[in-house]
Order: sequence, then structure tokens, then C-alpha cells
Amino acid sequence: MRIGLLFTIFLCSSLTIQAQSRRSGREASQELWRRMEDSLAFYADGVVNDSLPEERFLATRELILTLVRALRYNQSFHYPFLRLRNVSIQYPPDSTFRLFTWQLQVSASEYRYYGALQRRADTLVLFPLIDRSFNLLNPEREVLGPEKWMGCIYFGIQQFGSGPNVTYLAFGYDAHDGVSRRKWIEPIRFSAGRPVFGAPLFPPQGDSAVVPQRFILTYSAETSIRLNWDADLGLIVFDHLVPMIPKGGQEAITVSDGSYEAFRIHPERLEYIEMLPVVVPDEGMMRPRPVLGQDKMDILGRKIPEKKKKGGN
Repeated sequence: MRIGLLFTIFLCSSLTIQAQSRRSGREASQELWRRMEDSLAFYADGVVNDSLPEERFLATRELILTLVRALRYNQSFHYPFLRLRNVSIQYPPDSTFRLFTWQLQVSASEYRYYGALQRRADTLVLFPLIDRSFNLLNPEREVLGPEKWMGCIYFGIQQFGSGPNVTYLAFGYDAHDGVSRRKWIEPIRFSAGRPVFGAPLFPPQGDSAVVPQRFILTYSAETSIRLNWDADLGLIVFDHLVPMIPKGGQEAITVSDGSYEAFRIHPERLEYIEMLPVVVPDEGMMRPRPVLGQDKMDILGRKIPEKKKKGGN
């Protein structure tokens, strides 16, 4: 009986110690992740907000080193980095990879982009993304890899297909040259486990017979445009751009005219929709209250006194 009692006490004590050890291990791991995330957030803030270019470069270097060090830990793919607000982290719907991207302002008219693609795996599978956009003469026609990447901040990912035939559509933003901005749709596929950026999914543009590898919109830095997946419509919706009358000595640049175009996703291609129908609201919805004066109220909501007719008492 004593042996049985001692064994039970020993077993319970061992289980308690193991539980405390596991709890201590989890707490230590969470504390480690918190510290790394704090460091990443600090450096990312410096990349965006430091006033000195050399300090922004230094913060970029430390951000890269710290991020790689953090991602080397087991199960790092599942850590969300929710406090890393100056770095865009985007997942496709199937969560098979994620994209880290951020922007470094070199000068008032020059920007550089940094990023990494991490695949979901038990051990680290990471592809650094090297911005070579300044060397691309025809970016619409280029099929690129991680070592020659068209730098941007990705702000969304859509996908179609499944298995080995899956294609991802990443939506990117580029501050470009300070005068104009760019947004684009970039197809991403995997070949032999490596990401490939660009695919001939888009219809030719204008009079060209060349099928573009990505869809790029260039527009005035003084405005903003829409280019993203619309879940309600089931379409990729974007602004229709028209040339703006240039000022003296300036190059022509495009702005939105308030109408929209779209792409509909089909297997292996995107169907272009030239003009989305504009839904005109019912007149009663547009004017929920009568026009000023027609309801016999003034602008302050006070009743307008009726005018007496001539000859009245």
C-alpha cells in the first residue's frame, strides 16, 4: 500500500512538474516572441519615420536581420506579428505562404522596397525579395524571380485554381517617382518550389499584340485610385484612367474619371470588362427630404410663415 501510495504521489508530482515545465516553456517562448516583435516594430518605425536617410537605411538593415532571425524559430509561420504595423503581411486564401513587404524612402523622388516570401512548412522556407524595378525597361512583359523582383508593398492576394495549378494574384502599390504612383496585379506561381512573378493572364492592352505578364496602372500622385478584389461583385475592380491636361513643361499623367473597369477570373485567364454598370440610386433615396423651401421649412428647420394674399383680412 505504501509503495502504491508513494508511486501515486511521485507520479502526481512528476505530472505537476512536467505541466509547470511546459507552462514555463510556453511562457518563455511567448516572452521571446514578444521581445522580437518589439524589436521588429521599433526598426520598422525607424524605416518609415526617421528623418535622416542614413538612419532609415540602418533601421532597414536591422529590420532584415531581426526578421530573418525570428523566422528561423520553429513554427514561425504561425506567429502573426500583429504589432508590426509598418510592414505589410499578406496571406492568400489558402494560407500556403505569406508576403512581408515594406517601403524605404531614399529621397523625395526615390523609393526602395524590401520583402520576403515565407512558405508554410515545419522548417523555414524563405525567399528574400530583391527590388530591381529600376532596371526593368518593360515591367509589363517581364517574368521575374525573387532575386529580380518588381518592388512594391503588397496589400492583398486573391487566388484561383488548386493544387499544382493554383495561381495567386497579388495586388501591389509603388510610390514610384513622387510625381506618379503605380498599382498593379502580379500573378504568382510556384515552379519547383520557387515563386515565379508574372504570367500571361491578361488581354493585350491598346494596339499591342503582346500579352502582358502583369497589369500596371500609373496615375497622378495627387490622387488615389482603386485596384482590388471586390468580394460582393466577384470581380477585380479598378478605376478607369484618362489623361490629365499637363501643366507647362510637365509630362501627361492620368487620373480617374470616376468610372470603373474590371477583370473577371476564369481558369487560366482574366476576362476584361470595359465598363461596370453604374447603379443610379432611386430619386427618393437621393433626396430623403424635400428640397429646401418645398417643405415650408427654412435652412434652420423653422416653419416658413405663409404670405398673406392681397386684399385678405
